[in-house]
Amino acid sequence: MNIPNPPRGVTLIEMVVVLVLIGMTAALAAPALLRPARAESGVRELVSAAREAAIRRGETVYLRIGTSGEWRIEGSASAVPEVLLSGRVDPFLEHTLTVLLSPTGSCALDAPSAMTAGDIRLDPLTCEVAAQPTPRRPAAAR
Repeated sequence: MNIPNPPRGVTLIEMVVVLVLIGMTAALAAPALLRPARAESGVRELVSAAREAAIRRGETVYLRIGTSGEWRIEGSASAVPEVLLSGRVDPFLEHTLTVLLSPTGSCALDAPSAMTAGDIRLDPLTCEVAAQPTPRRPAAAR
């Protein structure tokens, strides 16, 4: 009497299911692991959200970021500033920063912010934020 051996190994369908589950898990975990932790990235996200709001609303929008990290996006269509969005980021500024975003997608720092922004640079056409390294002072000669 021959006793049949049970099949060993895995089927192609089982392998595909496992690979799909691993891929889905990686897709969910990757953004959290790859997210930049610099304050600059928070400003980039805020400027991007404010730019999108200005384009959608068809009006100039103001993004104001305070020294405590509190920010708000305000519309300019009404006489009283209308707060569209607000929130908080990690504090990183020494002075309040105000970015004006037009409905055409361009942006600029207001005059006081441009003078006090330090190493934060804003491309007026693409609204990309870049931080330039602050120059190091040479050590004093003894």
